[in-house]
Amino acid sequence: MVATAPRLVVIGAPEGMRMARAARLADHYGIPRLPALDVLVKRQPLPTGGFVIDGAPRLLDRVAGIGGPLPASALDLVVHLRDADPADSDGAWRVIRFYEARGVLVGFRPQTPDGDIIVAIDAALRGRTAADPPRWP
Repeated sequence: MVATAPRLVVIGAPEGMRMARAARLADHYGIPRLPALDVLVKRQPLPTGGFVIDGAPRLLDRVAGIGGPLPASALDLVVHLRDADPADSDGAWRVIRFYEARGVLVGFRPQTPDGDIIVAIDAALRGRTAADPPRWP
């Protein structure tokens, strides 16, 4: 495990699979799992010691109209659990393209072993240049 706690968002996949993956990643790194609703709508402050936020891309897109999606500079990685035949709306794809353009999006099939995703997260942490995320909101 790396010494720095990750700042992650897990999106995509059916809700149960996404929540379970986010919970396992949070447990692995010893950081809290936060529902996107709490962070984006209720404006719960982000923990300084790392976090895993899980939410549907559609929710992130709806909030983008209110205050914008979570800034990419506040994240190490957005893990997109993508299905073979995505049925997401254009709004979901806007969010995915937003994080992809900022270089913080990585896509995996929902069945990908946790270890493969952890390798990608650890690589993102090795590339982190700032110790703490900017304050948000």
